Amino acid sequence: MPRDLRGFLNQLEQRGQLRRIRALVDPDLEIAEISNRMLQQGGPALLFENVKGSPYSVAINTMGTVERICWAMNMETPAELETLGKKLGMLQQPKPPKKISQAIEFGKVLFDVVKAKPNRDLLPPCHQVVLKDESVDLHQIPMIRPYPSDAGKIITLGLVITKDCETGTPNVGVYRLQLQSKTTMTVHWLSVRGGARHLRKAAERGKKLEVAIASALIR
Repeated sequence: MPRDLRGFLNQLEQRGQLRRIRALVDPDLEIAEISNRMLQQGGPALLFENVKGSPYSVAINTMGTVERICWAMNMETPAELETLGKKLGMLQQPKPPKKISQAIEFGKVLFDVVKAKPNRDLLPPCHQVVLKDESVDLHQIPMIRPYPSDAGKIITLGLVITKDCETGTPNVGVYRLQLQSKTTMTVHWLSVRGGARHLRKAAERGKKLEVAIASALIR
């Protein structure tokens, strides 16, 4: 199973499901339009290697088909993905087992959870290059503007990580992030999600909410 995005892109390329685009492309509307047309045709993932205004590449449509989602989960068939969905459903809304067979099945799911604990890396790639203070320039990130009516460039699927200001309970949500300046972005909070609840609770108590954003960059 690929350990990171770069490994997954290599896997896609080996299986004929990645196309490298070396021509200059504009993150303002152009990348989104090309990608949308490719997605509608069930085409491969795209890696734009020459993005206007940025030293970074843009990988898009990586999860554009059920087949590629299966590969990302180290699976080969949609049936395996369906089985995983049922297991996750059992954990999200557990019900008291009525039969021995149900108890055994739930026990297997719990054992899978225990086995799935993450490994610790003393020097992960995300810590190998750290930019601070004046070195931070969000304009260098090749964010796209998908639609003409969008107010600015965005990260469409940024992982937004917050913690409850009292209990420390973490939440990871997928929210749209819009560029405002070289050091600031706005988050499109959804009021029913955990991150927004953390924000309201911190505001009510006069505290600042620390926010971490996870998004992969490829050079």
